[in-house]
Amino acid sequence: MSLTHDRLREVLAYDTETGVFTWLTRTAQCTRLGSVAGGRSGAYWSITVDGKAHLAHRLAWFWVTGKWPGLEIDHIDGDP
Repeated sequence: MSLTHDRLREVLAYDTETGVFTWLTRTAQCTRLGSVAGGRSGAYWSITVDGKAHLAHRLAWFWVTGKWPGLEIDHIDGDP
């Protein structure tokens, strides 16, 4: 089952000013409510929801628009 927009908004809050996701619910034993979600995975930030890792910039697009992005997202400032 793929992540739905409703499920994403149920488990994560997103600050459009900072680009930071925080946990709204405990999805794993180690998840603390209100803590920053995810961690660095190479050059990108990755967040695991319901056992599946997602790149944070793709989740941000999905969280804001309700649609999964295409193959590539342009980082306007060049910083992944």
